Amino acid sequence: MNKRIRKLLFFIIVFNIILFLFTTKTFAREISEDIDSIDDSQYPGIKAMIQDLKSRHPNWKFKVEYTNLSWEEVINAEHQGHSASVSPSNLVQADSPSYGGLWICEICENQRYDTGSWYCASVEALEYMMDPRNSLNDSDLFQFMQLSGFDNFDNETVRNTLKQMASKYPLINDECINATIEAANTYKVDPYYIMAKILEEQSVTSPLYTGEGYNGLYKGYYNLFNIGATATSGNRGDVIINGLSYAASQNWDSKSASIKGGVQIIAKNYISQEQDTLYYQKFDVIGDSKYEHQYQQNVLGAQTAGSNLKKLYSTYDPNLNNNYSFIIPLYRGTPSEKCPRPAIDRQHTLSSLNGIAGDVNGDNQVNIGDVIYLINYINGKVQIPDNKLPLARVCGNNNLTIGDAILLINYINGKAVLKNVGVITSTLNQTTTVKLLPNGSDYKNISQGMEIKILKLAESPVADVYWDLVVGSNGVYGYIPRNNYN
Repeated sequence: MNKRIRKLLFFIIVFNIILFLFTTKTFAREISEDIDSIDDSQYPGIKAMIQDLKSRHPNWKFKVEYTNLSWEEVINAEHQGHSASVSPSNLVQADSPSYGGLWICEICENQRYDTGSWYCASVEALEYMMDPRNSLNDSDLFQFMQLSGFDNFDNETVRNTLKQMASKYPLINDECINATIEAANTYKVDPYYIMAKILEEQSVTSPLYTGEGYNGLYKGYYNLFNIGATATSGNRGDVIINGLSYAASQNWDSKSASIKGGVQIIAKNYISQEQDTLYYQKFDVIGDSKYEHQYQQNVLGAQTAGSNLKKLYSTYDPNLNNNYSFIIPLYRGTPSEKCPRPAIDRQHTLSSLNGIAGDVNGDNQVNIGDVIYLINYINGKVQIPDNKLPLARVCGNNNLTIGDAILLINYINGKAVLKNVGVITSTLNQTTTVKLLPNGSDYKNISQGMEIKILKLAESPVADVYWDLVVGSNGVYGYIPRNNYN
């Protein structure tokens, strides 16, 4: 090889290395063990709850992760996928007396997803399950247990523990126990976590566990972690076929092969990618591809698997005195109080709404060039300068700027309906001038006359106005003002 070719190759290699370094995204996690320095004004209640757990379990280790995500952003991003062809990111068990009412999404209502046994989860359900404060207790904490770095456990202790659990859980047999221990050693994954996931995902009658196939197809294949077992049709058979098809593509022709292959995937695609708690595997709020890489849709999945994990640990460590390590996520704008458990005896309905929101001049009309007042979102709350009644706007950043879309709202027969759509043309001295778009125009996918679903009713007023979280039929989120509380 002559010098010119060697020099050319050298420059090509150097160029590609530089290109890779500049185009590859990096994400530096901000994790702290300094619990005492948690700012109560930003993350209310969390410090005291962790300190209480530490006082009762001195061997437990706690870290907090500053996600640098706002609470509102996280909830809105998770509440996506509301159509028959796109399954929502979060589901709740259908036809369950424990998860009706406000657990069920107002947008999708009774639309069934996945196996047909699931509804879309509501904003209230997401807030309740994602608020760490609702799980900083002995019962639910283990969804935050750190799963990475397990390379020191006693095989026989694990074997004896799992055999003790077999009397309660028929899923656990010798083949599953042996495969779990082998996979745990190979991929440095907590063996109790492996079994907790299997217990959460499977039942002894599921075709994905029995190996009996489905409708004559895929007999002899197993998929104990339900990897690839999903469908948008709402048909259970489609879910099972997709899961078995994936198992066949991986040659998982035994429970053992399914466990070892599944653990390899979880270790590579989740735990090593910083989704190293059950909470992070369910709610992907870490890394570059946020909200897109979630292990499951069941909104209670992390809590359920965490409960199974705790039961397994308690079998050989009844008082849970070992050195368990937990990572608690922190969000900017965390609500001042814990998000309440959704009521099962209430529905997403409104009635007897008075007044026309956005009526600036009192003439029940919104005119071209009307001046409106800025809406500020500070720490997750609406704040209005000078006590003026403003118009609602599409959620985005926290400041109204030229080019932003404005929603002008009417209440018609108890429903919130877009009266008109405007575009900001100028801003001056805390006021904004709006240009209304002609009838039939679209702006940022918002249509005039679009019906708006109310996702969450405001419980308290700001400047005598109640601000409700809403979403248009096209999935665009915003806030609308309501003049009375009913």
